[in-house]
Amino acid sequence: MLEVTRLKERDRLRAVLLSSIGHDLRTPLTSVASAIEEVAAEHPQAKSIPLARIEVGRLRRFLDNLVDMVRIDTGGFQLAPEPIDLIDAVGAAVHDLKGLLSRSHIELKIPPNLPLVRADPRLLHHILINLLANAVQHAGTDMPITIEGRRTSDAVKLIVRDRGPGLDPGSEASVFETFSQGKGDDRSGGSGLGLAIVKGFAEVMQIAVSASNAPDGGAAFTLEFGAGLIVQA
Repeated sequence: MLEVTRLKERDRLRAVLLSSIGHDLRTPLTSVASAIEEVAAEHPQAKSIPLARIEVGRLRRFLDNLVDMVRIDTGGFQLAPEPIDLIDAVGAAVHDLKGLLSRSHIELKIPPNLPLVRADPRLLHHILINLLANAVQHAGTDMPITIEGRRTSDAVKLIVRDRGPGLDPGSEASVFETFSQGKGDDRSGGSGLGLAIVKGFAEVMQIAVSASNAPDGGAAFTLEFGAGLIVQA
């Protein structure tokens, strides 16, 4: 009983610490972002500005992941599901990562007649952001990223596929564990939180998520919206 109490207290302190770190770093990060934009206004041709913006965006995603990981652990979610067009959802995620994806070719293969799905738009947006950032991290900025939508007999699937080295055999499930980092392009770094966030948010919304190696190379991450999440026309 004493050991259980200690574990609960440790988890509580970890949640408080991570939440505090995430919130306390937002103010200085906002100041850094504002300073970058001031420099950009004075020196619009400065070659370091695009990289600085990308890195600030990466730090923001890291902080968001940190805070959201605490919410996953503590069950602090207020879901607000609604019908979502996956073409619009993917478009919004690509737009918000336009700096990071500026050198990537996005192959969008979502049929216009794909049914709407029911999900929390904020959480789904966060999932897509993390999947796209993961694709760039492990495949490099010059490689194409394919986003494909499929309708099966009992589900709607959304697949994000990169052209990187793929997953280590047997790691298909463990890549979603907290702080797990796969092989890939080390230039972009990575916290190991992104895919854990994907898994956690997907489970909260009852969306199945899986990872696999594509037959012709690269890694593929699939979101599967079951029959209960499909909005019938």
